[in-house]
Amino acid sequence: MKKIIAFFISFSGISCCISQSNSQLTHADTVKQNIFTKVQSIKKDSFPLKKIPSAKVFPNPAKNKVEIEINGFETGFVQIQLIDKNGKMVRNDKREVFSGNETIVFMFSESPGIYFLLIKQAEKSYKNKLIIH
Repeated sequence: MKKIIAFFISFSGISCCISQSNSQLTHADTVKQNIFTKVQSIKKDSFPLKKIPSAKVFPNPAKNKVEIEINGFETGFVQIQLIDKNGKMVRNDKREVFSGNETIVFMFSESPGIYFLLIKQAEKSYKNKLIIH
C-alpha cells in the first residue's frame, strides 16, 4: 500500500511539473532557461568539432599501386610514407590535397612483404598495414 501511495505522489508531482504553464514559471526558472539556451548556442557555435582523420586503402594486398581514400584532412599537403616491417622508410611522398576528402593514387615498386602506410598532416596522422605481393 505504501508503494502505491508513493507512486501516486511521484506521478502527480511529475504531472504538475509537466502541466505547468509559462505564466506559472518563476523568475528563477526563466533565468535558468535563458542560461541553458545561451550555453547550448555557445557549444554549437564556438567549438567546431574536430574531424578525426581516416583512410581506406584498397586493394590490400596490392601489387604496385593502391588507392587511398582520405577523410578528415585539411586542404594543403599531406605526407605519405611507406615503412617496412623493420621500421625503415622506403618511400616518402608529398601530395597536395584540395578538399581534405579525396582519393590519392599511390604507386610503388617494392618487394613483396608487410609494410605500413603512414599519412601525416600537421598533428593529424593515420597508419594502416599494407601487404605487397
